[in-house]
Amino acid sequence: MMHTLNHLLFHTLAGQTVVAYAITFLVPLVGPILFLRFVGLKGLRNVLSYEAADTAIHRLDPRLKLLYPIVITTLSVLLNWEWTDVLFGVTLVPWILLRPSALRVRVLAVIIGIPALLSIWSQGLYYTTPNDHLIFAYPITMAWVGTAGLSTAGLVYGLHQAGRVLVTASAALVLIFTTGPSDVVWATTKLLAPQRLGLAISVGVRFLPQVFERLNTVMRAAEVRGYDFSRPEKWWKLGQLWNYGRRMVRALPLLTVPILVGSLRGCGQMALVADSRAFGVNKRRTTYRRVAWTRADRAAVAAAVALVLGAFVVIGLGGGRF
Repeated sequence: MMHTLNHLLFHTLAGQTVVAYAITFLVPLVGPILFLRFVGLKGLRNVLSYEAADTAIHRLDPRLKLLYPIVITTLSVLLNWEWTDVLFGVTLVPWILLRPSALRVRVLAVIIGIPALLSIWSQGLYYTTPNDHLIFAYPITMAWVGTAGLSTAGLVYGLHQAGRVLVTASAALVLIFTTGPSDVVWATTKLLAPQRLGLAISVGVRFLPQVFERLNTVMRAAEVRGYDFSRPEKWWKLGQLWNYGRRMVRALPLLTVPILVGSLRGCGQMALVADSRAFGVNKRRTTYRRVAWTRADRAAVAAAVALVLGAFVVIGLGGGRF
């Protein structure tokens, strides 16, 4: 039986086409499914928002936390993939100091891990070399996809690139999780950056949580009015999956239109607030706030300088990409 199934799937044109479709379209769906299963919209809304706490990272100067993801991302681009993995280990140090709960660690792992896995899979499909070994070669019926198949070199290259995804996501989430929107605006002003940049970063930090909160509110309102958003109990029941997909497609206008209207209203209100506070009238924004550096700030600066110097030493010894 297994021999017959293996022959039908891998040694016939129809079977190879089915497998190729599954590799190209079904496997990438595992990421969103895992995301909805372990995180969901509510979990993402909570994790992508500032949470006040009394930790060493929260007490750091906002300017340092704003520069942190910029420096880490730049170093991840300059270093080879082996040293990028070491850099990812360095980005775990702030999380250890934050001491997040086990639930938040699980949510963060899913949020960071799923894009990395999808990056590995996509590179496995579309990063190929002329003499590359193909794990599965696509038949002629899949020529329109634009890839020869799933390659080992692509998976290895995707694994290398995934390290940079992990580094960037880990550093950026530290900024989002420990820095309030007002602190972001203050930090950009003190760093002599344009005022519009600080406003854009602040809006971006607040935008995602608000969107997911609005989406959750709209979904609850639709359920009160009788719409069903329940997911299938068993993923292998194709009939339930089909009905679920059809219901979600039909619900897109119900969800997107209120969110779009609410976002436009929010933009209008934000513009009125900015005008009422004379935003952009002066080139330099003034503030009464004063932040005194502490011993923790100086230690963070020393660690950052040591990290940058160490990265340049590694690059000079051949550990860089250039």
